[in-house]
Amino acid sequence: MYQKPKGTRDYYPEEKEVFNRIADSFRQSAKKYGFREVEAPAIETMDLLTAKQGDEIKSQIFILEKKGDEEFGLRPDITVPVTRMFIQKQFELPRPVKWFYITRMWRYERPQQGRLREFYQFGTEIYGPATPEADAEMISLAIDSLCSLGLKKKDFVVKINNRVLLQSLIEGIGIEKSSMDNVFRIIDKKAKISVEEFDIELGKIIDPAKIKEIKGILAIRSLSKIKKDTPGLENLQKVMDALKARKDFIELDLSTARGLAYYTGTVFEIFDRKGEFRSIAGGGRYDGLVQLLGSQKTPACGFGLGFATLTLLLEEKKLLPKINLGVEYYVAPASEKAIKKAAEIAEKLRKKGSVEIDLMDRGLGKQLDYANKTGAKNVVIIGDDELKKKIVKIKDMKTGREKKVSLSKFLKQ
Repeated sequence: MYQKPKGTRDYYPEEKEVFNRIADSFRQSAKKYGFREVEAPAIETMDLLTAKQGDEIKSQIFILEKKGDEEFGLRPDITVPVTRMFIQKQFELPRPVKWFYITRMWRYERPQQGRLREFYQFGTEIYGPATPEADAEMISLAIDSLCSLGLKKKDFVVKINNRVLLQSLIEGIGIEKSSMDNVFRIIDKKAKISVEEFDIELGKIIDPAKIKEIKGILAIRSLSKIKKDTPGLENLQKVMDALKARKDFIELDLSTARGLAYYTGTVFEIFDRKGEFRSIAGGGRYDGLVQLLGSQKTPACGFGLGFATLTLLLEEKKLLPKINLGVEYYVAPASEKAIKKAAEIAEKLRKKGSVEIDLMDRGLGKQLDYANKTGAKNVVIIGDDELKKKIVKIKDMKTGREKKVSLSKFLKQ
């Protein structure tokens, strides 16, 4: 028997409907902020996919078999493809450009709880504004999207930082700028690895004597502890000031570095308060990406929210949408003569709502059993007696009550 590929998941009807409900909730939240939905191709050129990506992401790309001169891969990240879309039409688009997406990505990595090789992500990108208010709006939307699903401040926390600030502090203890991407990559993994592993990995790229000083920097929990003229500090303070209405969700965390190499300013990640799951969402500012992809420098920021981890959290909090895919009416012909009339009834009822009819030539008992198992709300029964009297029998599947109604009156309801 064939099995699904490792690191993927099947969405059966109820699971797909849960996804659709969550996606619709995010879609509504994004539209309230004035974002517009876009979609990028699943495949892009390898030149684009590897532009300004960290080594870890490059190693995770599913590369397609080369058929011609160009080499293609499945996108491991959506920000770069969407930025390519922006560049192609940038001179036609009024600023700010505010886009959102609900789409799939692929990464060849070890599958684990909340991490798949094929996964859905909800996210946004803003092109044009360099203001702290744009960063704050991005974070506010992420918070509101989670709250719209029933989550509260006791359920999740937004950990916020600024890459310029973190780099300034680390350079201040004598770490070379050339090592910074690798240092950020290791800092970003700090919560996922042991203290010993963290020390060993950092010790491979910097003077081990500096590790204690880096840990001291990462332990800072208040901006007031940092020298006022430190680059990045003022910007982060302004972002946090703009988020005062949501301050109960926000926490300064200088170990929030984000692993992708293109981030240039504000960065943030969202975690469940108990720390049981992987990051739910993350993003930040990437002012150099548009220029790096061959266009003029354009400020930009965005975030992505992972469906897999979000679903685990909603399940743990008993907040997953309640699903009943049952049709409004199941039309059950109780005799061979009634089949044609049952089909006519079903056709007319479909103008009002969802309707299903027997396709397997089953007896009435088995039809009722099927209607019950699939969650049908009502069963419309028509047999020889009903045909003669021009009536139908309606059974409410929740209460079990039955009533006889004139066929013409029923269809006019």
